[in-house]
Amino acid sequence: LILMLIMGIVLAGCGGQSTAPPEEPQEEETQQGEQQEEPMNVALVLSGGVGDRSFYDSSHEGFERAKNELGVQGNVLECKNDPSLFQDQLVQASEHASVVVVVGFEFYDVIQEVAKEYPEVEYIYLDNVIEGIDNITSISYLENEGSFLAGALAALFTQETSIKGVNEEKTIGMVGGVDIPVIRNFQIGYEEGAKYVDEEVRVETIFAGDFEDPAKGKECALALYSKGADIVFHAAGKTGEGVFEAAQEVQAYAIGVDTDQRYINPDVIVASMIKGVGLSVFDTIKKIQDNAFEPGKVIYYGINQNGVDIGYGTPDMVQIVPEDIKNQIDEIKAKIKSGEIEVPTSK
Repeated sequence: LILMLIMGIVLAGCGGQSTAPPEEPQEEETQQGEQQEEPMNVALVLSGGVGDRSFYDSSHEGFERAKNELGVQGNVLECKNDPSLFQDQLVQASEHASVVVVVGFEFYDVIQEVAKEYPEVEYIYLDNVIEGIDNITSISYLENEGSFLAGALAALFTQETSIKGVNEEKTIGMVGGVDIPVIRNFQIGYEEGAKYVDEEVRVETIFAGDFEDPAKGKECALALYSKGADIVFHAAGKTGEGVFEAAQEVQAYAIGVDTDQRYINPDVIVASMIKGVGLSVFDTIKKIQDNAFEPGKVIYYGINQNGVDIGYGTPDMVQIVPEDIKNQIDEIKAKIKSGEIEVPTSK
């Protein structure tokens, strides 16, 4: 009996010990899982500010989409076109985020200085190209392809008004923000698109010298309308809102840019050249999150990447552009996609 009792005690002790050890690894695995679920911190730094209903707003939409769909977290830092804030805002973003999306050609020098101080941070630089720095990835848009469609649309539109005797000179216009390579790229595409449709179409361009001055945009557009233009395209950010005001005032037409801007004034804005800024921001953040990202490269967004297009507003809006012109624009777009049309570039 004594021997049986001793053996029972020994067996009970061994059985009790066998169930305890697995608890600690399970706790460690849970902690590791919690660490892996830590959201990626992303900062969006704008040379201008949210509310332009164009370029900056499009980048902000892509950032918000990444927060909602990918679960990233982060803040927006605006410079309000004040160069004295560029470095401070970029440094502040770099201190708290692992990915910094930098929006604006104005950051060209500053981002190169800051990126060297924060080699562990990934910088996504929009609308300009920097090569040779491993932690700066540039996103460049083939706006010349999108504005080729806008120029073709304007030429077809002015052809129609010429037939009706409204604009016998067949003149179209463009208001650019600042005379820089990216805006020149808009211009060359617009001019070439118009000439592709009709060599006789005259294209007049005025540079406002500012991306944030609607009053200056209106002044430039009124000058173009007075020269006989019946439709004016703008690539001028917030300055372009003045183009829409001028079109309303003289009862003429306009083409928007960057986002589908018809909602601003569907009576005078016939279409918009859409630039997929928001799409590129979302795509790049997703690639980083999915470990499918190659840093230090230049990524191009053109017609073949759904990076540029023409938008005619929402289906509930009364359409000003006739269906036959839309069909011709679709045919031209297909030719650019296939390579049959090669659009010149100025950058």
